[in-house]
Order: sequence, then C-alpha cells, then structure tokens
Amino acid sequence: MIIGLAVGLAVFSVSGLVALKYRQLKVWSALYWLLAIVGQLFVLPILIIALGVVFAGWGEFEPVFVGFIAVLTAAVSLIKQLQVRSMAASYAERLGIATRADFYFTLGDVWRWLLVLRSRRSGLLVDKHIAYGDLAEQQLDIYRSAAKSELKPILIHIHGGAWVTGKKGQMGRPLIHDMAAAGWLVVDIEYRLGPVHRYPAMIEDVLRAIAWVKTNATAYGGRADFVALTGGSAGGHLTALAGLLKDDVRRDLQHDFADIDTRVQAIAPFYGRYDFLDRFNIINDPKIRQFMVDKVMPSAPVGLGQVLWRQASPIDHVGSHLPPCLVVHGSADCMIDQAEAAAFVDAQQALSEAPFHFVSVPGAQHAFDLGHCPQADAINKLVLYFLQDCYQRFATSQVD
Repeated sequence: MIIGLAVGLAVFSVSGLVALKYRQLKVWSALYWLLAIVGQLFVLPILIIALGVVFAGWGEFEPVFVGFIAVLTAAVSLIKQLQVRSMAASYAERLGIATRADFYFTLGDVWRWLLVLRSRRSGLLVDKHIAYGDLAEQQLDIYRSAAKSELKPILIHIHGGAWVTGKKGQMGRPLIHDMAAAGWLVVDIEYRLGPVHRYPAMIEDVLRAIAWVKTNATAYGGRADFVALTGGSAGGHLTALAGLLKDDVRRDLQHDFADIDTRVQAIAPFYGRYDFLDRFNIINDPKIRQFMVDKVMPSAPVGLGQVLWRQASPIDHVGSHLPPCLVVHGSADCMIDQAEAAAFVDAQQALSEAPFHFVSVPGAQHAFDLGHCPQADAINKLVLYFLQDCYQRFATSQVD
C-alpha cells in the first residue's frame, strides 16, 4: 500500500517536472499530459504527502527510497514554480504595472495551493445560465463583486477544449474569480462546438456574446466601452481571433447584429493555436490536421476551403489594429508547442501600435492554470495587473 502510494507520487512529481513535447509522446501523449498537469498543479500537496510517506515508511528501504525521489522532484518543481513567480514579478516591474511586493505570497496563497481546485471567493455574485442568443449553447455566467462601485471593466472568458468539448465553469476558474474579486465584471461564455457545428460557428458565437455583453452590461454594473478577452487553448485561439478580425470580416460573421461594434479593448490569450495551416511545420502531425478536418473545419484546406482555414488563423490577421495584448504560453506545452505562439509573436510584434507582450512560462504545461499553484497564480496575477493597466490607460484617455 505505502510503496504503491510512493510510486504514484514519484510518477506524478517526475512527469510534472520533465518537459517533453507532443511529437515525442506518440500514443501516450494524453496520459503524459494528465500526469504532467497533476504533477504541476498539485506540486505542494504531492510534496507534503511524499514527506508523510517517507516518515511513515521509515526503516523500510523501498517506500523511503521512492518517497524520497518524490520529495526531491516535487521540491525541485516547487522551487521552479516559485522562480516563475519571481520572473512574473520582474516582468510586471519592467512594464511598470506592479511592484515585486505585489507578488509576495501569503498564507492565503499557500492554502489555495493546497486546495488547488477550490477557486470560490467570498463576496461575489454569480448569475448563471443567461442566454446571449437563441440557441441552447449560447449561454453565459456573470461574476461580479457584491460591493457597490462605479461601472466595472469587463472581462470575457472563453473556455478551451479543442473546439469540440468543454463548457463554462470548467476552465480558467482561478483567474475568473480573482478578476471578479478585484472589481471586474467577468463573463464566462459557452459556444457551439464541433463536430455538430463547424467553424465559423465558434467565432460567430464569441462575437455574438461580445455584442450581448456590450448591449446589456450596464444592467449588471459593467462598463460596456471596455471589454477584454481571455481564454486558453481553443479559447486562446478564439480570444486572439476575436481581437484581430478586421472590420469587413467581422461584419460578415455578425450576420443579424452587424451594426454592433464587437471590437475589444485588450486581450490575453493563453496557449492558443495561431496558424491552422501549420505553415512553419511546428505541429507537424497529420493526425491533428485530420482531426481539424473531421471535427472542426467544414472542409479540407484546399481550394475554397483554404480561405476558411486562413480566416480561422489569427496569424493571417496580424496588423496594427490589434488592441493591447499579453500572449501567454508554457515552454513545456506538449499539446500546442510554444513555437506556435512564438511564430505568431514574430509576425505581430513589429506591427503592433498598442502594447504587445509575450510571456513564456518556464516549464509550464498546457492548461497549467486549471487550478491554483505558484506558477499559475503568478501568471494570473500578471494578467490581472496587465489588464488593470490597460483599463486605467483607457479610462484616463476618456477623461482627457
């Protein structure tokens, strides 16, 4: 029993520390991804339980030895995550949006790292299952502070799930709750998914949700003239795409609400896809391409079909019109290689007139922000300060 627990802890802690890439994993990529996410998110609980195993098995070589491996690797992983926290603090200082002291952790932070998946904050009001369209999938939840205040800036969160799965309330929960507690009106949306619904259904729903929020935000205490977007994976892709679409393409996708301005004032995409055509040979996996054909896109990327694949690729829309943007990607992402984000950044960087930043999170896996851990909380805090700064600049410009 105790040796089995020790082995399990060692596997989780090692897989959370070792940075493999998707192309190295082949058949067991999903298993490694699960192990790596658990190993990273639960780094502090794993360390504490592994210490308990070592003490409980004291005097027996096998559990102590394996438990010690788990303790050592979990401790190294924890130190690396604390270094990510220091990196995020330095980055925020360089941008002038926060101080290093703003990133000091408290006992409350440690408690969150132990509970990991508990994200609820006291003093928040949550309005659930609000329709933003006529279809069953077009629903959203609204999170806001119960404290009375001036109209709040708005953050819309778009969940991930490879465009075929996922729903509101599952992903990005720590950031959603932290932003709402910090005085933002946070809207978590659902949208139509493949294979039943093919692109452009997903981005059409995102634009419809933005239109609904801008039209109805005041009733919930939101400031309709400042809307930011965030999301991870497929949600990161849709965040970047919604922020980059040019006006003519945007209007074509809006159909019956083309008169509503769905441009946003800031975006923060997490570990998204930016080039569906894989023109830099980064993903380089025919299975991924076939998945997109079978589940997401309406046709293969040939002839007229390629037009939609290009329209769905944020890298095809780069330009000076992009609002302030903070791109986040883990360097150890085994699902969407960080090079995908780097290629997008290279294409957009020189064209941006608004602030544009890229944060590579050392050692972080895909979906590293599903719960609380030192690195996820640090990056979420960096995003919070970035968006706060974007809003303050916007509010000042409106007064001037």
